Amino acid sequence: EPISTWDDIFQWRSHLFTAITNKFHFAEQSTLASLHDRPWTAIRMARAARQLGVPEVSLLSLSKLTDCAMDVADAFSKLNEQILSYRNGSEDEKKGGLNLINTTNLSYFDSNQKSELFRLKADFLESLGGKTKATQAYCHAVQLCPTYARAWTSWGGLCWSLSDLVETQSRRQQSTDSAEDKAKKASNAKKVCQYLAQSMGCYLEAIHCESTEASRVHIPRCLIMLAKDGSSPGLLCSTFEKYAPSLPSWIWLPWIPQLLSSLCRTESKAAKLLLHGILTSYPQSVYFSLRSFYLERRDQERVKQSSDSTSGSTSVACAEDLMSNLRKSQPTLWMSLESILEELIIRFRPSYEEELLATITALLQRADTQLEQQSRGKDADEEAVRASFSKTLSRVSEKFFRSDQSSATKDDRAKKNCGVY
Repeated sequence: EPISTWDDIFQWRSHLFTAITNKFHFAEQSTLASLHDRPWTAIRMARAARQLGVPEVSLLSLSKLTDCAMDVADAFSKLNEQILSYRNGSEDEKKGGLNLINTTNLSYFDSNQKSELFRLKADFLESLGGKTKATQAYCHAVQLCPTYARAWTSWGGLCWSLSDLVETQSRRQQSTDSAEDKAKKASNAKKVCQYLAQSMGCYLEAIHCESTEASRVHIPRCLIMLAKDGSSPGLLCSTFEKYAPSLPSWIWLPWIPQLLSSLCRTESKAAKLLLHGILTSYPQSVYFSLRSFYLERRDQERVKQSSDSTSGSTSVACAEDLMSNLRKSQPTLWMSLESILEELIIRFRPSYEEELLATITALLQRADTQLEQQSRGKDADEEAVRASFSKTLSRVSEKFFRSDQSSATKDDRAKKNCGVY
């Protein structure tokens, strides 16, 4: 809605609250302040104006609370909106917001509110180019309140941006084969991994403090960071192994496919720990995906049959170990899941008639395609096309029109049809 609509609503609320206070003018100011209506109205109006990109209206609405009694929560909300009104302004306005934070008396606020103010201070310092001072402010914020998730999340974003900055600068540098350049590249790569490890630790610590969607949205970024370790487990994998297993198992349920694919890479140890925790708490949510992954990787490994396929053999071994653990710990559930899967395979398997019809339709489409190519003047080897069709028809004939005497084995569907007739 436009700002005029918000202004009409809050003007009506302010008029109503003024009428109430006039009727109870004999009451104490603290009693009237407990109603929270006039401060809430002005603060909510300021927030709406700020979100609509009108910071001047936001500051004007907050200026009306100078002669109004407020409790600590409302005073903090007012200060927070004042600071945020300067965040997207010019450099001078950002310095004004930073000065407002520095001159605030923090003795009236609790640890969460103090941590939020230092988080905002770090945000302003980062926007002004003082990334080192911003890191110190974030450190102070989490020291004041170690369980404040927003401070951890913002700190993780700063570390991510620092790693991206170092990586960008490294790519822009002209690369040569000199020893000095190689040493500088190695130093930059190490610095990038350190920043990413700090970022990952902050994101996972934020999820540990508060498992909301705002914290969990950074899980994909943590999984992407693991690829920076290279071919062998390093600092990022060790950081992931340190923080990730302590999180609740339900957090990883949407990321089961990514964790299964991680079994093929360097972070397989940490991914196996997480999958083991999910199998212990929520076995049904991961079993079918794990089973499909195991069978697929096992077949691929058998096809390759090469000595250098270490990643495949490791992933197959991890998946087999997880399935074996489930089979041993919950045999009844495992048998139920297998029986359900078997029923699905049998029930959804097409009949002979359906499979024959699909095959004939595919052959007709293939013949139409050949005719279109001939009509466009594209010459094709008629003998090869005829031989291909003859070979396909021979296979169809052997599969669907073979006699019972010539077939060594019979399909389950044939047995069912025999039982019917």
